[in-house]
Amino acid sequence: MWKQEILSFVEKFEHPAWGVSHFKRVYELSLHLAELQGMKVDEECLFAAAYLHDIGAFEPYKQSGVDHAERSALIADEILASVGFPMEKTPLVKEIIRGHMFYVDPVDRNEVILFHDADTLEFMGWVGIARLLSIVGLDDWTPDLASAVKLIERFSRELPDRLYTPQAKEMGQTRQAEMLIFLTGLSDETSGLETL
Repeated sequence: MWKQEILSFVEKFEHPAWGVSHFKRVYELSLHLAELQGMKVDEECLFAAAYLHDIGAFEPYKQSGVDHAERSALIADEILASVGFPMEKTPLVKEIIRGHMFYVDPVDRNEVILFHDADTLEFMGWVGIARLLSIVGLDDWTPDLASAVKLIERFSRELPDRLYTPQAKEMGQTRQAEMLIFLTGLSDETSGLETL
């Protein structure tokens, strides 16, 4: 079955922040948001997009100067065809992948909006903090601990406004509060981040 083939394909993409665990969480969160919202969605397209949306950030697919979402969408054609995915659904998978990042305005399709919200929520709360701290020194987003903390602070301010569905906005409030608890505690224990 094509789902198992996709899972087998992606298991080699290990990364502390955007590997298989992230793929699984964003898929499940997309479905949960759909259920809460009462939206009908194509679960097959969400599954395929969830497990392929970040592969353009990995070698050998990564290309300098090309956004990883665009690269992932381009690669998805070949991968989906090779595993027997229903090809008439591929355009929706590519739309979901292209619209997943928080800095993108997603097109008006249930699956794209829900997936965008789920992926944005993955940058928030306890899981968002853990993901950003896990890539300190590994990624240009967070070359050092101070830059990671600044990014957590920035995301706590900016990402709630990048959520679209009411259910995601509600979850975003909770996750924003978690980030603020972390930032306040860290500041208290590091003399206002001076001894970070």
